[in-house]
Amino acid sequence: MRLVRCGAVLPALAILAGCFGGREGGEMLRPAVEHVLGPAARQMSAFEFVEILPGVRINQEIRTLEFDATVAIDCHDPETPDVYLEVICCTRDTREHEALVVTGVSPSSVHAALLALGGEPGRPGGWRREGDAIVSVPPEGDRVRVWFFVATDDGSIRVSEPTQWIIQHETRRPLTSWATDPGWVFAGSRIRQYQGREVYDADGTGQLIGLHTFGSEVIGWTRVESPEAAVDEPQWLANSDLVPPIGTPVRVRIELVSGDDRP
Repeated sequence: MRLVRCGAVLPALAILAGCFGGREGGEMLRPAVEHVLGPAARQMSAFEFVEILPGVRINQEIRTLEFDATVAIDCHDPETPDVYLEVICCTRDTREHEALVVTGVSPSSVHAALLALGGEPGRPGGWRREGDAIVSVPPEGDRVRVWFFVATDDGSIRVSEPTQWIIQHETRRPLTSWATDPGWVFAGSRIRQYQGREVYDADGTGQLIGLHTFGSEVIGWTRVESPEAAVDEPQWLANSDLVPPIGTPVRVRIELVSGDDRP
């Protein structure tokens, strides 16, 4: 596992938050799920974004950041059509075999950009012991929405929520129909000690946008599920009807919904 020292990360987060602060936002990004963009949505898609860290761009008006990624898995091979998922977005050389998309941007840079947009992190999900029982602890933080933008062969742009790219293995129903409180929060990963130094955990684990709960995600899914098959049986598959071929470019956008809207 790669671990990155946070000596330069923490000051960067503080500086960006101070330079870009302010929680007021303009019109929120609200394209239709799994929709080919019409004229109004194209205009929304064309908002200008400013790169503030390598590969990470923000737009203050719509309180949204974006970065580039590619489809990480192949769910179109007839010999291996079922691709089980544990992650929405990871960094390179980490969990590509079970992630929808992979990116070269650092998770700490995404964290810093969310601070610059006025977001407040909480904490990743996990588990705690209560007597003889182990209970799940949902992640906390400002609510966010995640969008995938994919260019089509005819020049239009298809916009989707990642939940449309995921189905339950038995029913083939989308993820959203199974979650009572679906969505993501700005969990903010965590700072931990490694060999006597502080590191930003997600930069080492690659957990940028979570699905299962690993405990180091920058963006955490509100439903806590263990990646251990002995605890929670794997059930989420890539939806081959919607997931593009492996290697397809994807623009990932993360929109801050409301600073006060927490689970």
